[in-house]
Amino acid sequence: MLHDREDAQKAFDKTYNTLETLLLARRNQRDYLTKQTLLFTDSLFAALQAVVYSARERGLVEMGEPRLVEHPAGGGRRALQIPIEDWSVMFVPLPGTAWPNARDEASIPGILFKEQCGRIAVFIGSDSDATSFYDFLILPNGSWFAWGYGWPRQASTIDETNFKGLALELLTSFVRDIHTTWRSRDQTLLGAAMDARRRAYIYGLPGD
Repeated sequence: MLHDREDAQKAFDKTYNTLETLLLARRNQRDYLTKQTLLFTDSLFAALQAVVYSARERGLVEMGEPRLVEHPAGGGRRALQIPIEDWSVMFVPLPGTAWPNARDEASIPGILFKEQCGRIAVFIGSDSDATSFYDFLILPNGSWFAWGYGWPRQASTIDETNFKGLALELLTSFVRDIHTTWRSRDQTLLGAAMDARRRAYIYGLPGD
């Protein structure tokens, strides 16, 4: 009987050690990715703001004043909204970490689809029902990957990234590729037509 109890305790200890190892490894990875995502976010946002302010100083009044928005999740997270003409793009760092979704068909090495990563999602406008059209994934090997509407980018480390160049390319891509299309007659409402805050068109991307 004593021998059975000892065997049971050993089996419990072995399983518990496995559980502890897994959870501590996950904790360390989440902590690392959270810090890396915040670092990437701060660097990207600073570069985007610098490019926009430079453009405005040169007379490009179509670029509006960047606006930082506190994220409800806290922890130093902030979203960045950049007005362009009469629309805007919004960069939102997402709380938590998760595996990349293979259904997104991002062209990153397959092994990285089984690793947690941080994420920044990019939206057109600020409608709560909007879906992201561009993503940044911050990977556990210290690299990052960005992709959406046919514009993938990858860098080996955050330290090696030219964020100002990246910000300029991103904004140029958005201005060039995001377009507006009048809604059809049966979708054009009188309320929207008479509301200065609303537009009777929809946003599109290449291929839409």
